[in-house]
Amino acid sequence: MVVRIPRFIRGFAFGVSLAAAPVHAIVFFSQGNSANLDNPGGGLPWDNVVQMRNESGPIGTGVYLGNRYVLTAGHVGPLTSVKVGFVDYLLDSSPAVAIGTADMKLVRLASDPGLSGVRLNTNPLGDGGNSYLVGYGVGRASESLLGANPVTWGDSSTAIKRWGTNLVDGAISGVQVGGYTSDLLRTQFNSNVGVNEAALTIYDSGSALFRQIGSEWYLVGLGAYVQNSGFSLASNQFNSSESDDNYFIRISSYSNAIDRIGAVAVPEPSSRSYFVGGLLFLGFLALRKILPLRG
Repeated sequence: MVVRIPRFIRGFAFGVSLAAAPVHAIVFFSQGNSANLDNPGGGLPWDNVVQMRNESGPIGTGVYLGNRYVLTAGHVGPLTSVKVGFVDYLLDSSPAVAIGTADMKLVRLASDPGLSGVRLNTNPLGDGGNSYLVGYGVGRASESLLGANPVTWGDSSTAIKRWGTNLVDGAISGVQVGGYTSDLLRTQFNSNVGVNEAALTIYDSGSALFRQIGSEWYLVGLGAYVQNSGFSLASNQFNSSESDDNYFIRISSYSNAIDRIGAVAVPEPSSRSYFVGGLLFLGFLALRKILPLRG
């Protein structure tokens, strides 16, 4: 299910501090469903992006953080298992841990999949710029032509793990969607980062937004909201009304000094309701209608 967010207009200037819905799979504007199905390499935590499932099948995406913990969007559920690679892992009996008021939660696997952890970005100055998206979800419909606008989403048979790229160009705090209040990062679906530019679709709620900061990869965002259900608007112009915005929960607002979540290291909610000067803002951020992504 996709949650719609009403259209708001808020301006954000460079270095200004201001007070202040879920996601699906990945589609590309100029590539088909066979693109980017394998680990791109370079140390990207590809294996840590997992599929959230219920008794009926796939329902969303999550990120394995280590010590049997998986981070996913709060609206993804009900959950019965998590698919890591080709293996389904049942959840243990402990309740999900909500991350403050944000649309995020931690669930724990009943057994250890044998993966290392993922670094969480704690520095807001590292949020902006080129990024990688990794998620499970539907691709484009067979009748949706490459380079055509809009890009129509396919059915559940097109859902698979894919990676793509995009540019984090802004942030907004305190956005209320579906009973959650979250700080968000934004990407747009246009052509400013080349053929691998990607947008979120259904089953991408809880997908990973990674950035390489120095020599290390960090989780900077968690897929949460889109603007339209069933299709994505694309444009070759920045900040165009003809390009969809995608929104990700801003990890740096909720992570603490610990960059890996352990058995008891649950991120504390942040009380911050301001922008940190220096985050990359390109022009003005227009927060338009937003839809949460659900399976």
